[in-house]
Amino acid sequence: MLSLLKTLLETLNLYFKLKNKSFYRDLMESSKRKQKDLINEIEKLRSNADSDSTDRADFLQSELIAEKRDVKHLSAIYAPSESGTASSD
Repeated sequence: MLSLLKTLLETLNLYFKLKNKSFYRDLMESSKRKQKDLINEIEKLRSNADSDSTDRADFLQSELIAEKRDVKHLSAIYAPSESGTASSD
């Protein structure tokens, strides 16, 4: 009975680790798409070369910087837990 409970807990632990990795990868893919869209929009606005487009492109540039900073922060948080799972095997 005790071994069954232990196996169940280990299985749940592995399930949640996998779920966490999947969530992280989804966030990273979403962020990459968002960054690509921002870059394309910035390039399109810069090619217009008018004042309003330049202002909007500057704003989007700050959004792009913030998105990259957030991704870097998520990667820094995720990296220690990733290395921790590798050493426990």
